[in-house]
Amino acid sequence: MQSSKFSVKFYVQDPAGLELDRFVPLFHSWIQKQSIENHLLIDVADYKHVQSGPGIVLVAHEGNFSTDSGDGRLGLLYQRKMPIEGEMIERVRQVFRAALSACKQIEEAPALGGKVTFRTDDPTIRMHDRLFAPNTPETFTSVRADLEGFLRKVYAAPVKLSHTANDEALFTVRVAAESSPSVVDLLERT
Repeated sequence: MQSSKFSVKFYVQDPAGLELDRFVPLFHSWIQKQSIENHLLIDVADYKHVQSGPGIVLVAHEGNFSTDSGDGRLGLLYQRKMPIEGEMIERVRQVFRAALSACKQIEEAPALGGKVTFRTDDPTIRMHDRLFAPNTPETFTSVRADLEGFLRKVYAAPVKLSHTANDEALFTVRVAAESSPSVVDLLERT
């Protein structure tokens, strides 16, 4: 697969009472400190008025981070925009690493008072490139073995992947892991 336009979403463990407004100053502080490795952090946009939308978006040159609720569940979504060198799994690894790095910083953010933790047992991986990744069973077949191998290594356990072909949606793979390691543990293995 030639594209780098992957996204990864990790879901918030307990979103009840989480105020998205608190992410605006948090993301601004990340811009000031350039807190995400290998990313030029640029701006913050507030889209929380959009129902089931991106929430608060941290715009970077390489990709965007958002408090996304697009599939009815709140989570941290990292969507890559710029090309990444290497084989497909290296590109997926870098996208996972960027998303996990942001999740770690959110979990450790004093401004959020330790109220946010992420589930790691059920991330969603998407390809935002209909040319190179049409949402078909053939696309899933072509990437399944590589994705399973990568995720088995990261999770240090078997994982199950699922896909539903749909011409109207982006190519999406749902991951089901046997356990939910901490964000820190996954980041160390990625």
